[in-house]
Amino acid sequence: MNSKLIATGILALMLCTVFVAVPADADGTGFDITDGEGRTYHYDSPAERIVSTGAATTLTIAEAGAVNKIVAVDRYSTYDYTGYDELEAMDAVDLGSFYGKTNHDYIVTTLINMVDDGELSLDDTIILTSYTSNRALYERLDDTGFTKVLVWTTDSVSDYDAIVQMVSDVSMIASGTVPGSVSSMLDKTAQVSDAVSEVTERAKALFVWYTGGEFSVGNSSIMNSMLEVANADNIGYSDSTASHYGDVNTVISLLEANPGTVIFVNYSYGTAGGTAESFREDVLGGNTDYPVVIMDSLWNNWCPESADGLMTIGQYLYPDLLGEPYDGYIEDYGPGSGSGVSNGGSAGTDGLMIALVVVVVVAIVAAGIVIARRGNH
Repeated sequence: MNSKLIATGILALMLCTVFVAVPADADGTGFDITDGEGRTYHYDSPAERIVSTGAATTLTIAEAGAVNKIVAVDRYSTYDYTGYDELEAMDAVDLGSFYGKTNHDYIVTTLINMVDDGELSLDDTIILTSYTSNRALYERLDDTGFTKVLVWTTDSVSDYDAIVQMVSDVSMIASGTVPGSVSSMLDKTAQVSDAVSEVTERAKALFVWYTGGEFSVGNSSIMNSMLEVANADNIGYSDSTASHYGDVNTVISLLEANPGTVIFVNYSYGTAGGTAESFREDVLGGNTDYPVVIMDSLWNNWCPESADGLMTIGQYLYPDLLGEPYDGYIEDYGPGSGSGVSNGGSAGTDGLMIALVVVVVVAIVAAGIVIARRGNH
């Protein structure tokens, strides 16, 4: 399949989807949001109070300028746990862990008590993310009488396009508009997509999973999608639905067969104290021929910072097209980086900006045509 067409199609879909999501408030109709389960909720205006779960979702709300609307969160969204500056001013009840079902009784009871105390209403918004067990929690909250319980799980946010859509939807719920954080996502996506669209020799990439002290080949659908947008040759891709497979020997075998591959190691390795140097020693036997990147926890997460991750991934793969991820990277790993383009040149800043403007204008015009046609029916 033509990688250029895939990347262009993904970008066009994201642009059009986000633009269509902007509500026509002039006629007072508000806006509709469809969650990851396919349920559609109508909002006459932005949410007044929000229960948010998942640090990335909570961060998205804060970056939409609505941190003061967050009244309750899961444990992993608290400022004490995340350390995110954007959440420092948040004054919210800690509902504990949402993993599994063991804490559901406490969560439901606490939210009901908040309604009784006037700190929440049955019509306020509750956003449940990540865990599939939240489907059971949705049923309980719905039975209790809460009218806006939106659910996004790992099943429904499975690629980069879905991240952009979810960030747009959550931002819309919080602020009633698509904020600058979403526009920035689109800008960076367009910049990466345009820069790599003419690449003929794709840079090789491998996503390495790390859990329980063990390495394996990462096969996360979101990371696979991001590598696709960045036009990488993902040497570890498998059409299996498993998020990872194999073991450290599988990782080594893939790398031996693909010299010069850029290695992206899951953020959990860094959280456990691992570094690029320790990975190089422990897994590669000190081999310095492979660039090793320890990922940030927000790079392939459900928040605007995922676009920063996409840009950084692109820079490691194609530094002469998108800029060096750090000073001296090209000198270290330039030969064999696979960044050749069909016209023998690289995309300059002016070219990137022109292409971005063209893409946005085309998306706006297309949206206008659709609206005009609907108006004629």
